[in-house]
Amino acid sequence: MVLLDEQQIKSMAPGRFFRDHTGPINSLDFHHTEDVMVTVGDDDALHLYRTNTGQLLKTLYSKKYGCSCVTFTHASQAVVYASKVKTASAQPQKDHALRYHSLHDNTYLRYFVGHADQVVSVAMSAKTDQFLSAAKDRTVRLWDLRTNVCNGVIRCATTPSVACDAQGLIFAAATDDGEVKLYDARGYDQGPFTTFRVGAKDRVTGHAPRVTCAKFSPDGEFLLCVAGGVMYVLNAFEGDETMRINVGAETGGMGQGKDAAGASGNNLEACWTPDGQYVLSGGADSRVHVWSAKTGGKVAVWGSRHAGIPSSIRWAPGMMLAASACTEGGCALWIPQNMGA
Repeated sequence: MVLLDEQQIKSMAPGRFFRDHTGPINSLDFHHTEDVMVTVGDDDALHLYRTNTGQLLKTLYSKKYGCSCVTFTHASQAVVYASKVKTASAQPQKDHALRYHSLHDNTYLRYFVGHADQVVSVAMSAKTDQFLSAAKDRTVRLWDLRTNVCNGVIRCATTPSVACDAQGLIFAAATDDGEVKLYDARGYDQGPFTTFRVGAKDRVTGHAPRVTCAKFSPDGEFLLCVAGGVMYVLNAFEGDETMRINVGAETGGMGQGKDAAGASGNNLEACWTPDGQYVLSGGADSRVHVWSAKTGGKVAVWGSRHAGIPSSIRWAPGMMLAASACTEGGCALWIPQNMGA
């Protein structure tokens, strides 16, 4: 467990900065135990980095189908990611397949075919070989790395986003109409065991907040939902809202009803620190912002700017290390200044 304090949070500065992508980076992930990070972008490239040295290890491509929503499996040399096709074919399910990719020898181990529209969210179980995918076809699909047969389908009213808790017991499906449903991973076919809403409906439009990102806290007690320019922290058992952070008001005008990344068309991602004490998000001002998960107060705005909007952000498990990637193709590794580069 990495325990952080405000002094360390405020001291974070780029230890390395990469500009290997030629287009927006749409997703990144850290491996849970090894010192590696992967990024994928709209340039159809996948880059694997050694985080303790800042070394680019490999560059691979998915030119035909593109790549997005990357996540490591339990192996440090294998990832799952979604397709991101530029031109649709007559076979939409093939267009939107997920790919199980061995980075060791650059081979595809398995394809997961079933979604009929763009996959927007992928979540790997922390304990098993199962993973979830959510797509614009309004479905959540359950998969197992050991077979390409879909294990189950959950149909939603609108586009969902998915999250798994760190204990591998519960997963959430948060739809863009503000509804969150929690499922027991061992009995999802029995339906959600609880359902609650995020925020309140807009008085003018009548629409609920559009949830585009959901993350369980490391201890599983809270659920972080991002809807437009607002982050909601909810009690993961009762659904009660414990905190609301208006990111838009703090970072340059992103309101709840506006796209979280302004004109870029990318939705901002938020994340927890490993100790669950802080939450991070990029802002429309091209900076990374940090809030206390206990008080909701602003703790830090990291000084260095991205060239674009940092729409992807993660904190490395068990390390004093964070990464942010932006819509202009840049990726920064952040470390406390007193640790050196």
